[in-house]
Amino acid sequence: MAVDPNLTREILREEIARVKEFGKTYKWGIIPDFPNCKLFVTMYAHTDDLFIVEITADDYKEKPPFFEFLDPDSGERGTQHAYPKSHDSFFHTSGPCICAPFNRKAYKEIVATGPHGDWALGDWMRSKANNFDWSNVTTLADMLGVIQNRLARPDLYQGRMG
Repeated sequence: MAVDPNLTREILREEIARVKEFGKTYKWGIIPDFPNCKLFVTMYAHTDDLFIVEITADDYKEKPPFFEFLDPDSGERGTQHAYPKSHDSFFHTSGPCICAPFNRKAYKEIVATGPHGDWALGDWMRSKANNFDWSNVTTLADMLGVIQNRLARPDLYQGRMG
């Protein structure tokens, strides 16, 4: 069942207000694209590396949003150079993608390169995947906060994938 795009836009307007407030701390650039149910966010790693996140939120919250990184040099979507690298699989090389239940791209049923055929898409807000309670990460501000935390910590952020 699809979510009415007008309802999705209303949810996005409410959540983006919190994203903007939260993002002031980290100097995020925030560009909403309400007609297309998208949000673009620029973020910085602790090394000042720039990352551009595109969030597509059609059918949100029935389905998780679709997170994609854009290459800050070329604008290409989903290249390894667009993605951060870490020592674990949060920034997964398959795809590449953010490997978290809040990212539609991590589901094999949505994207063939998605690393998880074992996750239920409709259960994303109650997921306990990887022994983590993802029910605390169900708003865009929460999701972006998890990404920012990874970028800000020298023990987790290891440059770009490619």
